Amino acid sequence: MSSTGVVSAEAGPSTRRSEGKEAGVRVESGYNEYAEEYLATPAPKKRKRPTAPEATPPAPDDEHDTQNLLPPAPTAPKRKRTTKKTKEVDTTTFLPRVESPWKVGAHVSAAGGVENAVLNAAAIGANAFALFLKSQRKWEGPPLSSSSIRLFKERMKECGYDPKHVLPHGNYLVNLGNPDAAKRAKSYECFVDDLRRCESLGLKYYNFHPGSTVGDATPEESIRHISDSLNAAHKETEGIVTVLENMAGSGNVIGSSFAQIAAIIALVEDKTRVGVCVDTCHAHAAGYDISTAEGWEDVMKRFEEEIGLKYLCGMHLNDSKTACGSKRDRHENIGMGTLGIPAFHAILTDERTKGIPLILETASFERPVEVWGVEIGVLNALSELGRSVDSGADKGEAREGKKEKEDVEKEMEVLGGRVKEVVGRISKEVEKAKKAKGVKAKAKGGKRRKVGEDVGEDADDDGDEDD
Repeated sequence: MSSTGVVSAEAGPSTRRSEGKEAGVRVESGYNEYAEEYLATPAPKKRKRPTAPEATPPAPDDEHDTQNLLPPAPTAPKRKRTTKKTKEVDTTTFLPRVESPWKVGAHVSAAGGVENAVLNAAAIGANAFALFLKSQRKWEGPPLSSSSIRLFKERMKECGYDPKHVLPHGNYLVNLGNPDAAKRAKSYECFVDDLRRCESLGLKYYNFHPGSTVGDATPEESIRHISDSLNAAHKETEGIVTVLENMAGSGNVIGSSFAQIAAIIALVEDKTRVGVCVDTCHAHAAGYDISTAEGWEDVMKRFEEEIGLKYLCGMHLNDSKTACGSKRDRHENIGMGTLGIPAFHAILTDERTKGIPLILETASFERPVEVWGVEIGVLNALSELGRSVDSGADKGEAREGKKEKEDVEKEMEVLGGRVKEVVGRISKEVEKAKKAKGVKAKAKGGKRRKVGEDVGEDADDDGDEDD
């Protein structure tokens, strides 16, 4: 026993540690002086407490003995450790799903487990959905549990979702075009981990941002790095189609032009394992004017010529807060930006966009049923309206009469008004609630957040290239 230890034990709590070694030695020597005498003194014998005589139960009195009329108390069985039970979901509150060849949905939350994404999609009446397979801003995440995998597959079947209508989104940190070998290797590990998660869940697609030169390489060098990474990942995994997303064109980002995406695909060995997701906001920001039916038709012709329609695996449906060619990725709710309702009418009546996931990445203000529910409803309604330009057909055969065209334009205006009304109302309510919360926080001495900051997990204003 060290002298310091004895000081703590013998001197009591009032003794300070700062008394030093001398005090410690003094106490220890005092203890040793009386130790022998203390140990030699016999300890007093413990007195046994008299035990009370065991009570004899009275003879049963059938008329008054209510205790004996009760069944014997059950013995509590030993609790076994069980898996967490899933909460029952009231599907009667889910919005109805429209039967349509255009599979419209949204990027829904997977908080609490990937299996919850299926229910969140069904709740808003989506016919397709996207999700993150782990945290989008961390390199690693806990592995998918067997129960999550089982529930995901069960719910996919129960809700009638086809794996080809699910478009998981890649991690924001991944940059397969990074010229730094060590950093690229870290991105690659995260990328392959997500592909394996897709395999576990029985999915088909995996959408990701191609990468960036980070200013230290030429676009051609980064394109080679991206394609090399894809070739290696395809050999490590099975079946998952890696879907390149077009980008808005800011900074050193790769993939804002169809030519760059085509260059990546050209270097991929297994062409069946690569595809493209067209983001409407990104395309518009990169200079592809799709704000009209004619503009959409021209852009799709360019896509077919430079990339090939067979590679179109999905789309992100987002309006844009900025002008065409701005190179700034700022998502806006449908019909409220510089693209407008006509752009989405053209997309939702195009035969070439049938059967692929069409995913909203607009702000839901953390009220997805109200906001995305309306946007999905509007997009489905647009798909049932005629169009003035028929993709791939003789324009003369596709043109409607003047009166019919005017009717379509009026209906589009009405549909756009629905989104504006809902988003306008809810955004004001959210702003009002945040102001009230900020005042309360200030009164308590807390930091007051700016109004409009962090409007929801689905807002897309974190950076120039978010989704």
